[in-house]
Amino acid sequence: MLLSFRLAFRYLLSPEKGSFSSFSSWLAITGLGIGVASLMLTASIIHGFEITVSKKISSFDGIARLEHILGNTISFSDKKLSLFITDNSKYYDIHPFIRGMCMVRSGPNANGIIIEGANELPPRLSIDWIDSRSAKKLGQGEIILGKQLGNLLKIKDNKIIYVQYIDGTVLRKIKSFKIVGFYNSGLSEYDKTLAYIGIKDAQTLLGYNNDSVTGLVFYSKDKINQKLPNVSYPYVLETWYQRHALLFEWIQIQRWPAFIMFGLIVFVGIVNIISALSMIIIEKKAQIGILVAQGFSRSKIKMLFMMQGGLIGILGSLLGGLTALLLITLQLKFKLLTISEEIYFMDKIPMAFDKPIFMTILILSYIFCMIASWWPSKAIYKLKPAECLLYE
Repeated sequence: MLLSFRLAFRYLLSPEKGSFSSFSSWLAITGLGIGVASLMLTASIIHGFEITVSKKISSFDGIARLEHILGNTISFSDKKLSLFITDNSKYYDIHPFIRGMCMVRSGPNANGIIIEGANELPPRLSIDWIDSRSAKKLGQGEIILGKQLGNLLKIKDNKIIYVQYIDGTVLRKIKSFKIVGFYNSGLSEYDKTLAYIGIKDAQTLLGYNNDSVTGLVFYSKDKINQKLPNVSYPYVLETWYQRHALLFEWIQIQRWPAFIMFGLIVFVGIVNIISALSMIIIEKKAQIGILVAQGFSRSKIKMLFMMQGGLIGILGSLLGGLTALLLITLQLKFKLLTISEEIYFMDKIPMAFDKPIFMTILILSYIFCMIASWWPSKAIYKLKPAECLLYE
């Protein structure tokens, strides 16, 4: 076994100048490394996109929202609801919210938006405050807009805007608000349509009673255990994932075609190993004949070339893995590759280390390389020492 390994390593790093066996081996290693790196980068981009979108959406919606199953308002006077809040306040930060469709106007510019009234703004929402403040709370008559919505309305700092509630009646409810900040999440669906005001202002504008809200938003205090509580009729608890299930189904659908396409590059690298070993066996048939003539068993010679295929698989996988890790690290640190934020929900290509996928790619690459090495190694049993040494 040790001798077979030494010979396999020697063929890989042949000292002979212009050795075909060494040259073809390194070509196979390079091809496999490119395929492994491409597959790892694809997996990291898909995983990074999913993580980035998940964080951004959950920053708005919390881990879950409780609402009436028929879309009606809920009241804090409901004893069952009050008991539910008391029982779960140990594990969750529970905040009421109010939502409604409105029209916002700034000078000649107008746009339809969703107004959300809240006592406290989402804790993970990044806000560029016009005036410095210690807490993420809004005073009476204050509003926060998405940066993209502000650009659409051509709004400047500290400007007064007018919000009109759209309820389908002749009566118009209009209220003025002072802009105190902008947020920029990169999600156009939110940045162009969602604005935050205080919950008291939302009750006045949208016609809610003092003890009525649209629902409750949950933020987990425990990052490890995020098991949601059970709710009973007429309330329903919906997670941020369930609210955007179609988006994540689309991500899962896109995952496998991408893996298959870039997996074909790895397959080409494995085919290169088959062709390289086949040519090496032809080149080294005289040496194989000598080994057989001296009593070296054909099974050990076959193991020698399978070991060489295994070495090519290990070195190619490591080369591709290290290349992928280097590119991912550079992208995370320096943000070299940028994309359109309005289309892709982010301003740079997202990447994330997906250790299970990475290990799976490396292990499968090695296994397939060993399988690929077995096929050309069978030709050793057909070689005859007399014919191999006839012209030597």
